[in-house]
This record gives sequence, structure tokens and C-alpha cells, in this order.
Amino acid sequence: MPNDIELRLLNDHLQSLFKSPYIQILLWLVFFDIVSGYIKAFKLKKFDSKTSTNGLLRHFLVVAVVMVIALYARALGHREIGITACLFFIISYIGSLMENWEALGLPFPEAMKPYINQMRKNQENKIKKLIVEEVEKYDDQLESTHFK
Repeated sequence: MPNDIELRLLNDHLQSLFKSPYIQILLWLVFFDIVSGYIKAFKLKKFDSKTSTNGLLRHFLVVAVVMVIALYARALGHREIGITACLFFIISYIGSLMENWEALGLPFPEAMKPYINQMRKNQENKIKKLIVEEVEKYDDQLESTHFK
């Protein structure tokens, strides 16, 4: 097939992917987010191994998904897709770092606080909405199996 991607080509793109400034920035942001998250948890005396494990898994999955997207996007000649995915998570991690920075009580520009609070509210609303949707799906499944 003419559209098949050879393993050698994927390997070449994977090696060059680690040289990408976008990937390097993302990896450093993930690292600093993990470190600042642990510092925040210990400072606020809210360290929980389950939360820590879930957070590490989430970070790993973000990096893995971005790497796979960027790898195949490069191999198929559409780098902009990989860059877009990477930039999305870079922005997300910058927000998370700013949140951790503020929670640690470090100097933080007053003008930025409303944006951080709004981001936090938006994230809480998204989580609530997701939970409600999942509960509704589960209820619908129960009803459909109940009436059969």
C-alpha cells in the first residue's frame, strides 16, 4: 500500500521529535508541574498517594498522547497537527504551574489572580458536567436493560 508508514520512518521521526522545542518545553513543564504539585501537597499537608499516582498517570498519558499524535503527524507530513496538540497542553501546564505557584504563596501578580480563579472555576464546572453526563449515561443504560 502506498500510504503505509514504515517502522524505520517512524523511528526517524521519533528521534527528531525529541529535538523539537515544543516537545522539550512540554516535557520541562510536565516536570516542573509534578515538582510544584508535590511541594504544594506537602506544604498544604494534603499529600495523598492515590492522588499522586493518578496525577503521575495523567502526566504520562498526556505526554504519550502528544508524542503519538506528533509522531504520526510528522510521518504523514502534517506537523501542524502535532504542534497544535503540543501547544494546547503547554498552555494547560502553564496554567497549572501558575495555580501551584499561587497556592505556595509565592509572589504572584495581582492582575493574574482573576484569570487563575476563572480557570479553576471552569475546570470545576467541566468536571461537574462530565460527572453528570456519565451518571446520566449510566442511568440510561440501567433503564434500557431494566425494561428489556
